[in-house]
Amino acid sequence: MKNASNASVGPTVTADHLAVAIKLAAPMGVKDKETVCDRIYAAQPNLLASVLAQRALDVTMPTIDVVLNILIVLQLAVEESGQTLATVAEADQERELERFTAAVRFTEGLTGDAVTQSFKQTTAYKREKFLLAYVVGKLQCNGLLNLRDERSKYPVLTAINLVNCIATAKRVKT
Repeated sequence: MKNASNASVGPTVTADHLAVAIKLAAPMGVKDKETVCDRIYAAQPNLLASVLAQRALDVTMPTIDVVLNILIVLQLAVEESGQTLATVAEADQERELERFTAAVRFTEGLTGDAVTQSFKQTTAYKREKFLLAYVVGKLQCNGLLNLRDERSKYPVLTAINLVNCIATAKRVKT
């Protein structure tokens, strides 16, 4: 039996699952996105709340929309993979965020190769590398990796933490 915390386990969401999710999300209008958000709220209310809470941190609505669209694609990809994840609790989110920020702090002062090697050791990279690559690509494409001030780091942390939480969530048998 595969252990969800086993770092040697390959991705549970494949590149094909992600590709289908991206294609499904691309033409979605507001009503379709609301339908997916309703499913997210039912299955993963804390992940949705972490995105919506960005407004309280003075993050702009267009930036929140980028992170919300990322969450929608992640949800569709997980659904496409046929998995059901246990509900991610706030404590799970906090734990993963602490792990990620510790890993980022660890890389301060390292060279590019060392940073890359350190990053490849993270759970999200090992477990859900396609999701992580998608999220980083979307953040970069939307200019969100250009951290201009304290406020600009929140959407980045939130988006990457979505993947970390998905990567470490227990898989539920249905």
